[in-house]
Formats: sequence, C-alpha cells, structure tokens
Amino acid sequence: MKRFLIQFAACIAAICVATQTASAVPVDPQGLIRPDLLGRALNSLKAHKDTADPEFLVIVDYARRSDEPRAYLLNLETGLVEAAFRAAHGSGSDPDHDGFLDKFSDIPGSSASPEGAYLVAEPYVGKHGKSLRLDGLDPTNANARDRAIVIHAADYAEPTFLQKWGKLGRSNGCIVFSKADLATFLKDVPRRTMVFVSK
Repeated sequence: MKRFLIQFAACIAAICVATQTASAVPVDPQGLIRPDLLGRALNSLKAHKDTADPEFLVIVDYARRSDEPRAYLLNLETGLVEAAFRAAHGSGSDPDHDGFLDKFSDIPGSSASPEGAYLVAEPYVGKHGKSLRLDGLDPTNANARDRAIVIHAADYAEPTFLQKWGKLGRSNGCIVFSKADLATFLKDVPRRTMVFVSK
C-alpha cells in the first residue's frame, strides 16, 4: 500500500509538471477524482490554456451513477476539490434510465450529453431560472451552443427526487444541478472556467 501511495503521488506530481497548471502543490490530494480522468482533464486544460481561466477546473465524471456526487470544482491554486455536486445527464445518454450514462453524443435532437471540454460562458435567466451557457471546445461538443447545452437547475436533480427514485432524472443533454448546488456553483465558479465532461 505504501508503495502504491508513493507511485500515486509521483503520478500526480508528474501530471502537474506536464500540464503546467497554476498549482505548485499536488492536485487533488483528497483522491476524490480518478487519476486517469484527472490527467485527461489537466491535459485538456493545457490544450485550451489560451482560452480557459487557470484558477479553477470543473470535472464531471459521468462514469459514476447519478445518485453520487460527480461534478468536482477543483481549485488549481490550492490543488483541492472545493465542492462536489450531483449532476443529471441527458436522457439520450441513458435510454434505460438506470442512472448510468451509457453513451455520449453531440447530434442535435439526440437529447444526449456531449463529451469534452467546455468554457463557462454568460449567465442568463431561462425557463429553468438562473442558468449558465456553455461553449464547446472540442469536436465532440462543437454543437453545444446550438443545442442549448447549458448548466441549470431542475426538480429532477433535487434531493427529494433522489430520495423517491434512488437516482436523478434526465435532461436533454444539459448538466443539471439542484437549486442549492447551482447557487453555490454560480457563486464560486468564474466565467471562462473550463468544464471537462467525460467518463
């Protein structure tokens, strides 16, 4: 176990150096994010460093079931995960509605969640109340703005829905939080933060 921990720490340190993040400390010492997903997210942030804010990174781990926290707010100045939220995925990504995302898609009309890196864009008030637009940065989510793939809150992401059904409901591809979690997200996540969605 000790040897594994040393290797894990070395791996994280190597990721930090390779991606040249703003952090001078190991990223995610709490071990909340899978190392392979963290590495891919940091590499994506490096690829988009001219556009994305270097202070924060949001990672959405759709390999986890929707009843678990799976959207992580990572502070790259401290290396710490500051918050973890439950997040609903698209109905087209989970046709049997078992709480697991089965596939990604960026096809208009698919109601699926697209994979890839996004930039947090402008806030607005829509049919779900306060929301955040997203701009897709990769070929796998290039239609995000045209498809209105955004971050918003909905009743099917509330704790009461989870208690009743044992999982969150599904969106049309958007990242959906509870109202309380969205309020925290809107307060803590600055515009142009990168959101990395994968599994």
